[in-house]
Amino acid sequence: MAQGVMRKIGELSEERERLLSREGTHQADLEDRERLVQIDHDLQVLWDLRRRELAGEMINLDEDFYDRYTVDPGRDAPGR
Repeated sequence: MAQGVMRKIGELSEERERLLSREGTHQADLEDRERLVQIDHDLQVLWDLRRRELAGEMINLDEDFYDRYTVDPGRDAPGR
């Protein structure tokens, strides 16, 4: 599964770099900025999964990638 996690990290990192490049030339719009926020969050989750995987935990990208803060933050989420 390491290849799956690392492949997804690579894909999102490349997309992030393209968006940052657009932002650097002042051509990014609100949708691009919102996507950057989502990508940054997803990368944090994926790197955490990778660390857990390296520690020996069995990771299923399809099930473990989506944490509750991506799907539904719940009533106890910060900022609510």
